[in-house]
Amino acid sequence: MNPPVTVLMSVYNGLPYLPEAIDSILQQTFQDFEFLIIDDASTDGSSKVLAEYAERDSRIRILTNERNMGLGYSLARGVEAATTPWIARMDADDIAVPNRLELQMDYLAKHPDVDILGGYGLRIDKSGKVMTKIKVPTDPVQIYRLIWTCPLLHPTVMFRQEAIVKVGSYSSKTNRNEDYDLWFRCAAAGLKFANLSITLIYYRFTDENFQRNKISVSAEQMLIGWRGCWMLRASPIAYLGVTKPFLLGILPLPFRTVLYRWLKLFDPREKVT
Repeated sequence: MNPPVTVLMSVYNGLPYLPEAIDSILQQTFQDFEFLIIDDASTDGSSKVLAEYAERDSRIRILTNERNMGLGYSLARGVEAATTPWIARMDADDIAVPNRLELQMDYLAKHPDVDILGGYGLRIDKSGKVMTKIKVPTDPVQIYRLIWTCPLLHPTVMFRQEAIVKVGSYSSKTNRNEDYDLWFRCAAAGLKFANLSITLIYYRFTDENFQRNKISVSAEQMLIGWRGCWMLRASPIAYLGVTKPFLLGILPLPFRTVLYRWLKLFDPREKVT
């Protein structure tokens, strides 16, 4: 029989954090899963690491892109290739808590109306030191109302494969905002969201995160936000809120870091449960 869940990870030059991310999945208390990894044409030795893990564990299945296609394309490919009812997202630089899959599968068994389930995270630096806790709203109504804030921590999410396919899956046209775009479409389609008030991952956050958020990526996120707000008839303040990433993107890195941390104090996602 097929397992009930596929863990989906896309990797592009995932060293040095990749082995720790993979181990955190293989060591889960819930063991009945497929681990589908998309190698997005890595050049740093990640491909060799993936091959070694796949040789040791039959639950790992690797698909390799012939050239670097980006995260949106890779995740869409993974969603299409998955053969299980549920898909759990995982990133190549994060660490899942040991019972992450067990907690989510238990919740979904008790709440069959839920289509998309995330949870809390602990933000860590490049050395693995815990910095802050990432909270997200847990009430489905609040999650929907705050969808413009992206109130789900993407690498904690487990979703119903069939439902995501029906709304069009991840878009290969997005650069780094594939989840933001997807959640708007899921909300418009009436899918039900939920978040656990439990830490599910250690979420790695370094200065490289800021460096990856180029102006073009920030502008893309702003446009996705405006389009999504229009689609859902959001409040005027939502339009202002989705402009924040662009403002961060046009600032020099030192000022961007300071402003980001200051704006976190007013983040509505962290003021509700």
